[in-house]
Amino acid sequence: MILPWSRPIAAVALRGTIGLAVRPEQWVPLLDGLRRRRAVKAVVIEIDSPGGTVAASDYIYGALARVAAEKPVFAFAGNVCASGGYLIAAAARSLVVQPAAVIGSIGVISVRPLAEDFLRRYGLAVNVSKSGELKDAGAFWRQPTKKELEKEQALVDEYFALFLERIEAGRKIDPQRLRQLATGEVFTGRSAVEAGLADEVGTLDDAVRLAASAAGVPERVRWYGVRRSLRSRLFGGLSGELADQLSERLLALAEPQPRF
Repeated sequence: MILPWSRPIAAVALRGTIGLAVRPEQWVPLLDGLRRRRAVKAVVIEIDSPGGTVAASDYIYGALARVAAEKPVFAFAGNVCASGGYLIAAAARSLVVQPAAVIGSIGVISVRPLAEDFLRRYGLAVNVSKSGELKDAGAFWRQPTKKELEKEQALVDEYFALFLERIEAGRKIDPQRLRQLATGEVFTGRSAVEAGLADEVGTLDDAVRLAASAAGVPERVRWYGVRRSLRSRLFGGLSGELADQLSERLLALAEPQPRF
């Protein structure tokens, strides 16, 4: 029974780089909690993200997929829903997009700087003691070996296959057609609908309407969110985003990893 004062539709806003601003250790418990909460009959997730690390994106995707297995889940993108953000949206029953939203970027990339010449120019060197041949693979202070490049490409290919597998399952799109679209390019919201990467052009209210209809409940929404970090509370969203970008650059130097 839906009480007159209840708000049976849970709405969440996933915004920022996945793995940094959007952290799985915060988002997975939130989504698991919404799945278990009896008062929540449907979920709408608003996604504004350019993507992020593979592991974090897939971890959050899994949590949202568990919700979708028990309750209607609808996604909305008004700005950017790309790469890992698009992967997460694939767990939803339907994706509603604004006509000018940036959608897609289906692919995997692994990037690392090479500073060998820079270090040599300034008389700097790095000493490494390691337990195995590949322990310092991805090091920025030297050129990668042929074996390291092969291993890195194999990892990228495996993650790409996983990405396509998730999209095929969630979007019910023909695998051959998906391969044609999975070039890493982005689409406008309108073009994404035409290509089958999104379901309809609309607004957040439209996503709420669809969720309410699917669950058979009134269009009454309650917003949920993760606990904000101390840095975010102290410095606000803009400073937090700048700090995330700086952290991302520093992490790329220390430990390069494939990204959606």
